[in-house]
Amino acid sequence: MERLTRRGVLVLSGGAGLALAAPRIVRSAAAYPEKNITFVIPYGPGGGFDSFVRVIAPAIEKYLPHRVNVVPLNVATGGGGRAMVRLMRARPDGYMLAAFSIPGALILQEQQGARDFDLAQFTWLGTLGPSETYALGVATNSPIQSIADLRALSRTRPVKFTCTGPDGTSYMATVISAFLLQIDASYITGYSGSNEYIIAAIRGDGDATVAALSTLKQFQGDRGIRILATFEEHGTVAGALDATALGQPELSQITLERMVAAPPNLPADIATILTQALDAAVRDPEVVAWAASASIPWIPHPPGQSDAIFRTSAAFFEKWKTQLTGA
Repeated sequence: MERLTRRGVLVLSGGAGLALAAPRIVRSAAAYPEKNITFVIPYGPGGGFDSFVRVIAPAIEKYLPHRVNVVPLNVATGGGGRAMVRLMRARPDGYMLAAFSIPGALILQEQQGARDFDLAQFTWLGTLGPSETYALGVATNSPIQSIADLRALSRTRPVKFTCTGPDGTSYMATVISAFLLQIDASYITGYSGSNEYIIAAIRGDGDATVAALSTLKQFQGDRGIRILATFEEHGTVAGALDATALGQPELSQITLERMVAAPPNLPADIATILTQALDAAVRDPEVVAWAASASIPWIPHPPGQSDAIFRTSAAFFEKWKTQLTGA
């Protein structure tokens, strides 16, 4: 016979030993969610990740079976590792989510040897919108006018790129694109998010920067950035070369996935609730309108693709792992 306690723990009589031996408490999905959900952001406030989460979190609230708040929490220290460890150790009860930059976060895992977290063990729920390509820009007052100028500069000294540390896909995009474009590069890291390192390039900390295209577009013109190249197969920025024109089609394979995960071993019924709410949220009219206002092409992934997206990203990282980590 079964009974449901007030704390939502399923207790089985008769052959209950195996069920009760489970190391973690599993809540009833019928009552979920009963309290606010924390949504961890592994970067500082104001960047692209932060903006995406803060727009989509209220939309997720609309599509949960019980109304609670989805509360963003910036955990920017440790190069993103602290957020990963926090999620890895959290109870698998559906009350903590996190967004990660994939495949960039795999670099940090490689460096730490997966001793504190294993991205493959997370419960992947979906993405914060579509895949996004990258772009390369310089300060509007920079004498650098083209990719050819960057190559010429790199023959005299390494070109300095501002970027996050090696925990994010922007770092991966910077390293791979510099290699493919034959630019001898050095990397100024330690910034807590994309806005911070783009502003650093504008004020002259570095010569150039690589960022998600939608984020870099926000700094065009009067805000201080001139985009020299986009890594799109077919460019959408006037005056900027694309991957095809650069003769490097592989640049278009460098994509950012803002993936949402829950702790390992999240019960399937709760994972389904969160996956469906996230999928509805990225298609919510207010979110779509926000994307249009920010000039972000908004074609979300089909539902149920999160595991496949993670595997594809992991395979891309594996291809470039030696270049990225020296391993």
